Amino acid sequence: MKKSSNGSSKVSAADDPDPPAKDVRVCTGVHGLDGLLGGGFPVGSFILLSGTCGTGKSIMGMQFLYEGAEKGEPGVYLSMEEEPDRLIYDMSGFSWDLRKHMDEGRLVIAKPEIYESDAIKRMIVDSVERIGAKRLVIDSFTLLSSYLEHPFDVRKMVFDLSREIKKLNCTALAISDVQEGTHSYSTNGFEEFVADGVVVLSLTQASATGAYTRTLLVRKMRATQHSLKLMPFKIEKGGLKLYPEAELFG
Repeated sequence: MKKSSNGSSKVSAADDPDPPAKDVRVCTGVHGLDGLLGGGFPVGSFILLSGTCGTGKSIMGMQFLYEGAEKGEPGVYLSMEEEPDRLIYDMSGFSWDLRKHMDEGRLVIAKPEIYESDAIKRMIVDSVERIGAKRLVIDSFTLLSSYLEHPFDVRKMVFDLSREIKKLNCTALAISDVQEGTHSYSTNGFEEFVADGVVVLSLTQASATGAYTRTLLVRKMRATQHSLKLMPFKIEKGGLKLYPEAELFG
């Protein structure tokens, strides 16, 4: 990290860890999504999973980890709000045996006791290193950043956390809660520029009927050619199922 002329810290390209091997992908676990991303998320990427309430962000996060556990890729779910037992109960309606993977060391659900950014960062690193995790979900990144008072501290935390995750060669989903009607993909308005990818879950209303449909948009994904089409999805027994060929309200 270099110092600018005014003494503030800047992140330079030299600070970044070595990039992963070209075009290595991590399956998302969402039916219909991997094909649009060249096989999945780029390995070691920091993905912002953004959306309003009720769109399925936490479900997609757990689905991503469950897919990894099934493939022998351990994962960590950092729950900033829900207790682990409550989170497991909330996910019990899906066809996922979370307890099995937790007992066998392929899934860790952690909740911090101290809400301080350095302590949480250490907890993430320790949890990932302890099980050799290849996947990480932070739920929610919005709540984590709310414990910092100054925008500079939030920005620094985003950079630091993104760099730490890349050093661990871990692919991360950071859940971002946004308010209805906002044009931003994060609470602070800059996380989407730091992230390697932005996936947006929404509730889209048909003007003719007033009915809502859940939709997914890949707004950004580095090193990936992808569609900018708004695509409908459903939440089923196996989690999110995307219909990329369907026309919205068609």
